[in-house]
Amino acid sequence: TSVAVFVCGWNALAGGYEGFDGSMHEAVIQGSWVQKVGLPLTPFTVLTPSLGLLLVFRTNTSYQRWDEARKFWGLNINHTRDLNRMATAWYGNQSNQDDTKFIGASTPAAENIDPVKRQEDLQQLSLFTWAFVRSMKRHLSPPAEDEEAFIKEIRARLTPEQAENIITANHRPNRALYDLSVAIEKLPMHFVRKDELNKNLSIFEDTLGGSERLLSSPVPLFYSRH
Repeated sequence: TSVAVFVCGWNALAGGYEGFDGSMHEAVIQGSWVQKVGLPLTPFTVLTPSLGLLLVFRTNTSYQRWDEARKFWGLNINHTRDLNRMATAWYGNQSNQDDTKFIGASTPAAENIDPVKRQEDLQQLSLFTWAFVRSMKRHLSPPAEDEEAFIKEIRARLTPEQAENIITANHRPNRALYDLSVAIEKLPMHFVRKDELNKNLSIFEDTLGGSERLLSSPVPLFYSRH
């Protein structure tokens, strides 16, 4: 680039140039020793196909990374909805509540559901689901991008103890997933259904690991330097 700029500038000074209004301007540097310079076309002809392929590789790689990250985030959205849907529908369900028959040992009869307790438990589950997604977003962002906003939002929605546990954790998303696991375990429902809820958490862990892989494995330097 610097060589091309030099050649264009020198030729304008030594041979004159055409202004933006179409008028011609005489050379600034004149003399018998002054000559225009040029660049041979052979290197450009030889390198153009290679540079074109390199540009295609870089574009394809960048799009694939973007598309993979978009799919990870889409999975998070889908399974947060799925998790809370199942928890809401199955809360308190035992055999004596909905006549569901489970294979294996019988489970103790479920007590009548307290509407207030039900709302509190499901609210906790919803908050910890949000805390994981918010912590993942913060974890994958630049260090100083939204640290203050993250801390403010976490402290506004969670209890002081819960908020500090996440804020001070070495790995915030994993801490939020742990809290979410505990919230699921406390729900009054059959263990088979708890297992179904926990499958969503395994998917969350997969999307988190995949996103960390994309973050820690940038586009090859050979692509980005051309």
